[in-house]
Amino acid sequence: MGASRVIVGLIALGLAAGCGTSGDADDTAAPAPQPTTPGLVEPTCLAGNLLAFSGLPQDAPPVPDPMPIPDDFVPVSVVTCEGDWSTGVADDHTVSWVEEHRQGDVSAVLAGYALPTDPVKTTRINGVDQRICLVDQAIPPVVWLVDAQGSAMRPVLPTGECGESKWDAITAIRALPVTTTIVHQIPAAPPR
Repeated sequence: MGASRVIVGLIALGLAAGCGTSGDADDTAAPAPQPTTPGLVEPTCLAGNLLAFSGLPQDAPPVPDPMPIPDDFVPVSVVTCEGDWSTGVADDHTVSWVEEHRQGDVSAVLAGYALPTDPVKTTRINGVDQRICLVDQAIPPVVWLVDAQGSAMRPVLPTGECGESKWDAITAIRALPVTTTIVHQIPAAPPR
């Protein structure tokens, strides 16, 4: 009788230890944290700070400023936002703001954004550093790089020594196939 109690006790202890170990590990183990990049948001062309050109107060909240592309961010598509200035201001005082979604191999886009920004050429005049060259060029579109989860960031476009935008990334973006085009009519400040 004593031996059977010992055997039953050992079996019960073994079962309790086995069940407790696997159950405790499963119930209390924290899930692995998902990598997150600060500053990622849903891409939009209608944020207030993107529409400042209209001269009218914007109701939409602002989006984060452009930032360097984080090492762990893997874009799979691109959204661009830019004005169709060829149509001018419509009779209803609106301008066309074009949102284009593009998809494809973004490696050339990333290579364009990876170019270095050149130091600005300056000269010292009366004890103040002044830029010695100026550039007159088109304003690049607003660009969103979008990951597989739909989170996006606005990358910093590298610049040359006169402050001009390096267009390699924009050229690569424009080579990607367009999947969706949306034309927004944005109120523009009426003439005074």
